[in-house]
Amino acid sequence: MKKIVLLAYVPVLLMSGELKDALIEAKKTHKPLMVYVKSDSCAYCEKMNKRTLSDESVQKNIQDFIFVKADKNSEDAKRYLPQTRYTPTTYFISPKFKVVNTVKGYLGKDDFNLWINDSKTKLGISTNSTQTPSHISSTKSENWFYDVASAEDYAKQVGKNVMIYVENKRSKWSKRMRTETLSSKKVKDALKNFVWVKLQKGSAEANAYGLSPKLAPTVYFRKADGTLLATAKGYFGVKNFLLWVKYAKSKL
Repeated sequence: MKKIVLLAYVPVLLMSGELKDALIEAKKTHKPLMVYVKSDSCAYCEKMNKRTLSDESVQKNIQDFIFVKADKNSEDAKRYLPQTRYTPTTYFISPKFKVVNTVKGYLGKDDFNLWINDSKTKLGISTNSTQTPSHISSTKSENWFYDVASAEDYAKQVGKNVMIYVENKRSKWSKRMRTETLSSKKVKDALKNFVWVKLQKGSAEANAYGLSPKLAPTVYFRKADGTLLATAKGYFGVKNFLLWVKYAKSKL
């Protein structure tokens, strides 16, 4: 029994293929990994590969990482990576095989570079950038999407709806809504059937979808096809926000 447990913590002894080679190299060179998980049925994998991962600034920024692509349905990905339900998903992993950031969905080069920089900071790697993405510093990355198209695509795959949270990073009420209301276990349980998206007010992504509220925060509850269910404008505590969730669900 002890031998089985030991092997579970030494995956490089068991792997095969490109992922195996990358992990072995990471252990030997003490370099972190960036693992990009894709699938043949993925609508945005090729777009991210061509527009983001092939960008010169991104290529330069990931030179401190061992970069490997893995198919979601491969045995190695299923056995040795965290459970990946949506593609594309990118994992930033330390040389000791600890996941320091998980990025779900398609991102353009600018946003993706921010994630790379944040991962470098967590790994103790110097970066020339002084920018810190607000959605990274305040919220666990695995809880949120940052583009509407990827979120809607994922929602369709898993039979869920979409909650879009538009905030102003300078607003104390946006911060309070995010850190108190949306972090509440009651709210998380009530929103289990929603994919969460976070956008900044006035951002290109928000404007592209006509999400330009006068008040921030504002929360949009939508079906996976974009049909609006409800719009909660302004700050709400847990009790009142749960009423909005209940109202949105009543429209399904």
